[in-house]
Amino acid sequence: MLFTVGISYSLLFSINKMSAEAELPYVAYVFWHSLGGGLMLLVPCLLMGRSTWPQLGWLHLRTYLVWGGLAIAAPITLLTYVSPNLPAAVMTMILVLVPLFTYLFALLFRMERFRALSVLALLMGLGGVLLVIVPGTSLPDVDAAGWVLLALLAPACFSLVTVFAGKFRPPDAPSATLACGLLLGSALLLVPVMFGAGQLYLFPGPSLEGDLTLLYASLLSVVIFYVFLEMVRLAGPVFATQHNYIAVLAGFGWGLLFFDEAHSVYIWGATALMFAGLAMHTLSARRAARAEAG
Repeated sequence: MLFTVGISYSLLFSINKMSAEAELPYVAYVFWHSLGGGLMLLVPCLLMGRSTWPQLGWLHLRTYLVWGGLAIAAPITLLTYVSPNLPAAVMTMILVLVPLFTYLFALLFRMERFRALSVLALLMGLGGVLLVIVPGTSLPDVDAAGWVLLALLAPACFSLVTVFAGKFRPPDAPSATLACGLLLGSALLLVPVMFGAGQLYLFPGPSLEGDLTLLYASLLSVVIFYVFLEMVRLAGPVFATQHNYIAVLAGFGWGLLFFDEAHSVYIWGATALMFAGLAMHTLSARRAARAEAG
């Protein structure tokens, strides 16, 4: 499961970049692959019986909209917008910050206790960001540093949905139903944005390449969100976040395969620093979990 989510998630970042190269409007692209993925999951949910039908109570609708907004609509639209200006591997690399930002938000919301090791890990993650944006030769373009800072809003969104998931997940909701709901929730939230931004796009469109990109993204979204939610249900969020290691390494591979990306020593150093911070935070979280269990 870890490898499935990590490899699929990192591939989605490259697909986002391909959608920009195919000149798909970025809001419409996220709307259509959210809608497509949601409908792909809706069919088996309806066929498996009433227990897997998406529920329309307030608790469930709130979950679909908040998760859909924070996990897909806002961050994936943002990352698609910045994708023409950054290497795919660099955008994948910021996933390492998600567990660290999650701890920061949980600490601010008083859902976690202060742990010196986790705070040090957070500082190491931010140090990795500085190693990317400060040296003039770390990125292909000097102006790309601003795009990196803008892209950091994406892991902040992912972190908030992780905090929300731990506090407000509906009881006994099947993972397939939740994944379906958050994808359709994302599509619903993006409808007014798409019209307001003047990015209306009808599928199928004029470009076969663009249509295939939408289909790939829809399929990946189904796999990513269903398997991730199932992994959280079976093994817990601490284990599930380990997919970030795999996603980052796979992201470098996809960037090389599809875009022939090569990276400076600063990027590799930043990745190593972020990995070390993530490992330190994971160790700290496991110690805290054992202390509470004991």
